[in-house]
Amino acid sequence: MKGKDDLQNWLLLGLLTLIWGTSYILIKKALITFSPVQVAALRVGLSFIVCIPFYRPAIKAIPRAKYGHLLFLGVIGITIPAFLFSFSQTRINSAVSGIINSLSPLFTVLTGLIFWQINTPRVKLIGVLIGLLGAIILVFGKGGLSLNGDMAYTIMPVIATLFYGINSNYVKKQFPTTNPLYVTSLSIAFIGPLCIVILFCTDFIERLHGPTALQGLGCVSGLAVFGTLCGWLIFYRLIQRRDALFAASVTYLVPIVAISWGLRDGETLNIYHLIGMALILVGVYFVSRKGKQALDIKSATK
Repeated sequence: MKGKDDLQNWLLLGLLTLIWGTSYILIKKALITFSPVQVAALRVGLSFIVCIPFYRPAIKAIPRAKYGHLLFLGVIGITIPAFLFSFSQTRINSAVSGIINSLSPLFTVLTGLIFWQINTPRVKLIGVLIGLLGAIILVFGKGGLSLNGDMAYTIMPVIATLFYGINSNYVKKQFPTTNPLYVTSLSIAFIGPLCIVILFCTDFIERLHGPTALQGLGCVSGLAVFGTLCGWLIFYRLIQRRDALFAASVTYLVPIVAISWGLRDGETLNIYHLIGMALILVGVYFVSRKGKQALDIKSATK
């Protein structure tokens, strides 16, 4: 049974890699039609609508005392990163966004240590430092990521991955056994209506009459159904089946998919991108090796 469970875990990890690795090119294509605010708001808003059939059983399954935690997950884990990645890709390419996403396991360890006093071996801390060095090279490296406006847009996905790290540990602590479909649905439910209001406060309706509207809607629909709903459902399930760090290790492979789509779309990478990615992946390797992968969150047992 253990071998079968491990196989299922790796299959889920592979599916999540494909889904999230494709998200960056979908964001890029959606931005041809819509503004960053519209892409992010529509993404979360459509996810909210798709989740409607699951709200009733989710409300019955999850006590009201947990609603504050679900709101936190919806804001930190889903909504803010959606806006940050949309804005960042107006100035950096989709491949670089995918590379930066590799920081997620590093921030999972770092935030686990800081906020939940998770036992963290020295080798993992070394990995965090190496990965952060890679991120610094990506932000400050030559080739468009300089001390001008572009730097802020490159920092945005770094902040998003920081929130992903917090989110990973928080799910493990607050919802270790809850059906991940219910966790995902209600997390989106608390923030989805607001995103729909934000969407219709923009020129969204006017943009629907543009020549690329159908393509834009298709891309955002893919982001909503697969990148947000299915992606987080699989991610939360992996956290429950294994641990937060194993689930976050999906970012080992996400850059490969994101870079493949980016290169296919004519994007280019310079030596600084490659060095930064290499250091991030080396850091993730050290974070994931030696000792138990399971994140023993002490406060969860109190």
